Amino acid sequence: MKSQTMKPTHAEMKASLLAKAEATIDELLQWADETPHPNLTQIEEIVLQLRQEFGQALAETTIQAQDTLHPVNLPTCPPCGRSMQPKGNKAKTVVSRVGELPLVRQHYDCPRCQHGLFPLDEQLQTWDAGWSEQVAQSAVWLYAQVDDHWAEQILAQIGGIPISDTSIWRRVKVWGEKIKAQEEAQCVTANALPARGTVMRGTESRSQDMGVAMDAAKIYIRNEGWKDLKAGCVFEIALRPERDQESGETVERAHAVANSYVGYLGGPEKFGSLMWAEACRRGVPQARDSIALGDGAPWIWNLVGEHFGSSWQAVDWFHADEHLYQAAHLVWGEGNTQTVRWVKGMEKVLYQGNAWYVAETLKGIGKDHPNVAEVLQTEAGYFEGNQRRMQYLELREKGFPIGSGMVESACKQFRARFTGAGMRWSRAGAERLIPARAAVMSHRFDQVWDDAYNSPRR
Repeated sequence: MKSQTMKPTHAEMKASLLAKAEATIDELLQWADETPHPNLTQIEEIVLQLRQEFGQALAETTIQAQDTLHPVNLPTCPPCGRSMQPKGNKAKTVVSRVGELPLVRQHYDCPRCQHGLFPLDEQLQTWDAGWSEQVAQSAVWLYAQVDDHWAEQILAQIGGIPISDTSIWRRVKVWGEKIKAQEEAQCVTANALPARGTVMRGTESRSQDMGVAMDAAKIYIRNEGWKDLKAGCVFEIALRPERDQESGETVERAHAVANSYVGYLGGPEKFGSLMWAEACRRGVPQARDSIALGDGAPWIWNLVGEHFGSSWQAVDWFHADEHLYQAAHLVWGEGNTQTVRWVKGMEKVLYQGNAWYVAETLKGIGKDHPNVAEVLQTEAGYFEGNQRRMQYLELREKGFPIGSGMVESACKQFRARFTGAGMRWSRAGAERLIPARAAVMSHRFDQVWDDAYNSPRR
């Protein structure tokens, strides 16, 4: 059985649109006659208004013809496989980028399992309540950067899209969960062991050096308090000329470029799997050489050992330098000439890869200052435990960065969205937004959205 609706001819559709176009032109000319010496803002406003009205007419005409241009045979019920029966037409309105569009859709129902189907909804992919996929995408993209109140105002002011802050939050709830699920599926695939008997294909090495870096930021979770949002960065390494502050000469320094980011609210094990999945997507295992950067946190180096054991390792230079200052402040005080002199001397020793000497020096100072000896012993342990990660001169000569600013930037970007004034997140709300925020930070939100959108609907 096929739809009995009269099929509009191309000529009829063309005549209808030409009439609308002519009416739009007449309206513009009349406005021009009635508005002497308009400024650019006035011209922009009338043109945008007429463009939206005509664009809406184009979309409505195209949509209204879909059921009749493409008649639908009685569909088969997806759950039980039986033929479905027509139940008449149902109307709804969809907010799109070209305005509010009325849809009249044929409705089919399964007599056995009561499953309902709207073929036009399937064709247009208008699954997301009253919003087009593009409006939903814009809403989620904005919410990953600003709160729902600001997102509502931006969409209305810039895009002319009427969507309330509550509706934006609901879109994020739906699509954030899908993006999160897609990320988890990719993580499982990247970390899965090959089946027995599977022949693994070789991969061609790249001529690019790459790196990974890890750190953590605090965000507030309701009923839990401040919790670690673990942040990771995967990057390529590029050499750029810079002026050396000590010698005044121009030297090539390594910089992190093409950064992509990962975030996770929880323990290091799952975060490590997410980092490995992103590193595989970016091709770190095929890089010519690679480096892992972080501060002195043990969980970072445990993950590096598990997932990036073949990479060079480096404790962030600036963190190490802070430890020198902290130790000197304990002994001679902040701003003291002796403090500055001692730190400058130890910086040169440390940069040359002699962390062991720094540790021994701190122990010796502790003997002469028993009131801070215990703390100095702890600082000495920091340098002893990270000796092999403090070969800064060698790493510089090999063309690697020695600072973890790229992941500290990631932490700042996560905090900018999650730690604004008065922000208190539910765990579920934060978890579903973190992957979307990371995608925006990585400049790949469109690709992440497409992957989630085209995955099997749940």
